[in-house]
Amino acid sequence: MKKLKHNEISNDTKVSLRKRVITGLVFAAVAAPCIIIGNWLFFGFIVVLTGLAGYELVHITKLQGKLRYIVYIITITSMLIMTNYIFFRNNWPSIKAGAQISAWDFVSNGFVNIELSSMIIIFVAIIFFVISFISEQMTISYVCYFVTMIIVISLGIQSFLYLRFSPFPAWGAADYDYLMRRSFPYLESLLLVLFLAIGVMMNDIGAYFVGILFGKHKMNPRISPKKTWEGFVGGIAISALCSVGFALAMTLTGRPLLPGLRLNNFYWVVLIAFVMPLAGDVGDFVFSAIKRNEGVKDFSNLLPGHGGFLDRLDSLLFAGGSIAVMIAFIDFVTMGL
Repeated sequence: MKKLKHNEISNDTKVSLRKRVITGLVFAAVAAPCIIIGNWLFFGFIVVLTGLAGYELVHITKLQGKLRYIVYIITITSMLIMTNYIFFRNNWPSIKAGAQISAWDFVSNGFVNIELSSMIIIFVAIIFFVISFISEQMTISYVCYFVTMIIVISLGIQSFLYLRFSPFPAWGAADYDYLMRRSFPYLESLLLVLFLAIGVMMNDIGAYFVGILFGKHKMNPRISPKKTWEGFVGGIAISALCSVGFALAMTLTGRPLLPGLRLNNFYWVVLIAFVMPLAGDVGDFVFSAIKRNEGVKDFSNLLPGHGGFLDRLDSLLFAGGSIAVMIAFIDFVTMGL
């Protein structure tokens, strides 16, 4: 039998890997409490993440002078409004009436889908087109880039909110007294976020190590020179195996991802587990293509060893959006989970 040979790991790769691990652990130490505690803390975490994503969208462009700062303001503001649109739409009557809204009610009130306001999208598009008429720097390509990416990233980040907060009503989490009597009151409403994190993380880890050790055949050198077919297949296989294993373990212990996703229809979970890393890889390629087009390696250097926040969020945005869409589809097909 022919012995399987693996690639040699260079010193630069080892240094890069060490830096990536340290940065990843620090980011996890900040993100984990926000995700677990939820409520306003997670809401605030997402607001900061949205602002940083908007900053990096503009950061990689060639816009200069005052126009650059104007676009910063427009991009970040529009993304914050779009991301939190559902919250304020659902709670506006209570806010207008001056009613006191608890964190539980605010985050779980009618959050059954991900959506954006068409009026806001049109308004943002008009603003960028007007700027293109005034400034030569704002080309039509940039108009399309900003409008499209603001929509895509806003929907992706909104999917994080959906996955964290939409299970609250399903698990009775709006009943604060009941919830506080539980040994770990946040577990069920966390499961979808953990499912996403495991799927994307294991896809990245699997693709990275399988690609380094066994990667021979390049997928698309023009967009992503380091990605190989071996890493692609390895990442999806490891991701699906780990995420299905997690979901199965939770289901067998009486804690399915959602009340309606049990063993009798577990095939839905398996389907989501395979679609999730595929969508994540699409997101990775989309953001890589944008960077190649702008002639930059990373969206920023805010995360040592990783680049920018969008360099880490690219897979999560598309994978999270795919899970949210599929859950909404399953809910529609099965007439309610």
